[in-house]
This record gives sequence, structure tokens and C-alpha cells, in this order.
Amino acid sequence: MAYQTPPTFILGTHSVGDSTADPGSSHFDSERDVQALLDAYHSCGYNHLDTARDYSPSVPGASESRLGRAKAASRFLIRTKVHSADSGDHQPAKLELSIGQSLGDLQTSSVETMFLHLPDRQTPFEDTAKAMSDALSQGKFKNYGLSNYSAAEVQRFLDICEKNRYAKPSVYEGHYNAIVRGGEKELFPLLRKHNMSFHAYSYFYRQPPVQIAVAIILDLAETHGISGHAAAMRWTAFHSHLEGKFGDSIVFGVSKVEQLHKILDALESGPLPDDLVEAITAIYEEVEGAEPPYHLQIG
Repeated sequence: MAYQTPPTFILGTHSVGDSTADPGSSHFDSERDVQALLDAYHSCGYNHLDTARDYSPSVPGASESRLGRAKAASRFLIRTKVHSADSGDHQPAKLELSIGQSLGDLQTSSVETMFLHLPDRQTPFEDTAKAMSDALSQGKFKNYGLSNYSAAEVQRFLDICEKNRYAKPSVYEGHYNAIVRGGEKELFPLLRKHNMSFHAYSYFYRQPPVQIAVAIILDLAETHGISGHAAAMRWTAFHSHLEGKFGDSIVFGVSKVEQLHKILDALESGPLPDDLVEAITAIYEEVEGAEPPYHLQIG
């Protein structure tokens, strides 16, 4: 599927955080390094950031506080996510606390979007939906969204909002790429029906069939002089179910400023060669059903 309008490209800031506590994932820690990353991204004409209360993993709030000190909210549209690591985190009082902490650390009174990072299946969705609707009406964020929920859970959440006249979520963030495409079958139709946009993120895979498929795609891309990572990004941007007209986005992360430029160059290179797209489709059909889910099944 070729795109009609390109999705928005959003810099994910999982790599902004405490490098002492999380040396494997936090690559931008000092004020100088964080500012260099943001300056490089902004100078390329982009102004969207994605973060979360639970970044970095061992020091919740480390990413938001560094973005706050860099005055990121003054020039970027920020999407963040509430603390969602433990059962009960989506109780109204805890949501209010997490939202307040995020806004305080980001040094702003409101953000573009506030996500429920992971489903809290121990807290009634009715309570969570009301709390998010109330916070939205208070101007703490312009939109709110669901992340890592199953399609059935999204439907249940929407039903609760409609029944009680709560504001509905307008965005979904989940796992999606050339190999992880389960959301196309059950989730995307639901999102389109309810005018919800999709923000796609991606990560590494451990399932042997998927690893083999990824290796094949990497080799095929190299024959075209395209890196495997660039091919994956360009497929998601130009040949997937993502549509800019629906507000869809791609969230990507980097560990170095140089990597940022490579990814943006790839995304700005346009669609892939037709034969490579066809090959990627054929490879996906071989692993379909064995790929990771688009949502998280824990909890």
C-alpha cells in the first residue's frame, strides 16, 4: 500500500535519561548532550517529541526532567505517558499525581497528548476513563490516548466513554512495522471508525522465525544499497496502513545525533523500490501469526 499523505515523524526520547542508572538505554544525559539532540532535530524542521513518566527505566521522570531543563516545551509538541508500571497506577488519585509530576518536570502547564502507557487491568476502566476525561477538561493535555491495549480493550474503553459521555481517547500508540502487522486486522478498522490516529513504534525481536525474516529483509535491502534499518523505516512511512490524513505518526529513537540524521534522511528518501516492497510482503506472509503482538499481553 503506497501512502497518500506521509505520517508525522516523532522523536522518541527513551534514550534521554540517567546514564548512570540505565547505561544501556540512556544515551543523552547531560544538559549539553540533550540540547544537542533537540537542536539537531529542530534544525531539520521537526517539532514533535514522545516521552514517558517511566523513562528512564530505573529513574522515572529522568527523561521528562531533562526535557524540562532544556525548555523543550517552548518549541516542541510533547506527547508523554502516565506512570503505568504497577497494578493500580491508573486509579484516579495516582493518575492525577503522575500527570502533575510530568507537567512539573516538563516545566509546562499542558502537553499535546497524555497516554495511558500500559493497560492497568486491576483498575476499572470506568474509573480511569473518567479521570482522563476530567484532566482533559482541565486543560492538562489537548488529547489523550491508549498505548499497548488490545483492540477488545480499546473497544471496551470507548464504550465506557460513550455510555458515560466522557471524552474519548483520540490516539493509539502501539507496535507496528513490516513484520509486526497484527493490528491491521482488528485494531486499525476500530481506530478509523472512531477517528483515532495511530502512533507506531518498533523494537527488536527474539522469536527465531521473525529473526530469520528480518535477516532476509536486511540482505535484500543491501542489494539495493539501502540499509536494513532505512528499509524498515521507509516501509512503515510509505507502504503501510499509516496515513498522515488520519494523524498517524512514526515514533523513532536514536542513541547518537549522527543516527538521527541517518533516520531522517531515510524517511525523507521516499518510497522503496517496488520489487523490495513485494519481497517484504512475501516474507511477512511466511511469518504471519508468529510475529510479536501489537499490544502487551501482560497484566
